[in-house]
Amino acid sequence: MSPEYALLGILMTGPKHGYEMHSYFSSHMDQFWRLSMSQIYALLKRMEKNGAVISKAELQNNKPAKKIFSITQSGKEGFLNSIHSPVNHVRNLRIEFMAKLFFIKELKLKRAANIIDRQIEILQEKLHLIKSPKEKTMDEFQKALHSFKISQATSAIEWLKECKSFFT
Repeated sequence: MSPEYALLGILMTGPKHGYEMHSYFSSHMDQFWRLSMSQIYALLKRMEKNGAVISKAELQNNKPAKKIFSITQSGKEGFLNSIHSPVNHVRNLRIEFMAKLFFIKELKLKRAANIIDRQIEILQEKLHLIKSPKEKTMDEFQKALHSFKISQATSAIEWLKECKSFFT
């Protein structure tokens, strides 16, 4: 899940201005992902240009107008497609997959078990490929790296199986 999809997920809860989005992100997702205000505003500008969000100016007394962002239909469709797609690498579980689980819970979306099952399938396929090394002879480093990759994938699969019980 790219940072854009995380911001779309926040906007699925309702229209917000940039600072509100940063506060939401910081208070709900800070344990596994951080975005600065400047990153958020740059992403929102790009997302508005791409049609995933729209903004309107809200006037304030004695202050500059603030932009209130809302998600568009194409933004919603893109977000929902992203949320139900597994990640392709073990390294993406820590941020991207956790964000998917967070939004599934936060937005009360269904099919959490499905995404977890699909993620397990992807990692089992990766594990099978890892266990069949292309090179038959490996030096010490290659053996250590190979063992590490197997351990990571195996551990991630076990965690996903445990995780599934939290969402059923």
